[in-house]
Amino acid sequence: MTFKEKLFARCNQLVDERIALAKKLIAEAQQAANEDTKSSMGDKYETSREMMALEMRKANEQLQEGAKLNKVLTRLNPTTICQQVEIGSLVSTSMGDFFVSISLGKIMLEQREVFALSAVAPLGKQLMGKEKGDKFEFNSREIEIISVE
Repeated sequence: MTFKEKLFARCNQLVDERIALAKKLIAEAQQAANEDTKSSMGDKYETSREMMALEMRKANEQLQEGAKLNKVLTRLNPTTICQQVEIGSLVSTSMGDFFVSISLGKIMLEQREVFALSAVAPLGKQLMGKEKGDKFEFNSREIEIISVE
């Protein structure tokens, strides 16, 4: 298995963990709401119910975001070797390594630090279409593309 395939698998694992956590939070909030009984202090009950509803909305948003990330990943083929940067490319630059896929941030894998970023992120936009040897400026810093996979 190539490094890129392992990185792709790790991204899938991280997204699956996010989805599982969101589902767990939803279940816990629903259980708490079901167990909450109305006390004699009406305002306290209403505040508690509203807080649970807010937590459930947050968890639902996390679940939806996880589903979107998962959908993007299903469209990628980690065995494809790219000549120029496109969605699914693993790019080594003079500034570091980037996996143009989904926004997950820093991923440590085999003592190698790779930043998973979206193609619509500012740096992702700059990388798109570039080839090995290309140079560009980002945040007042010249960056060179060392390799594209």
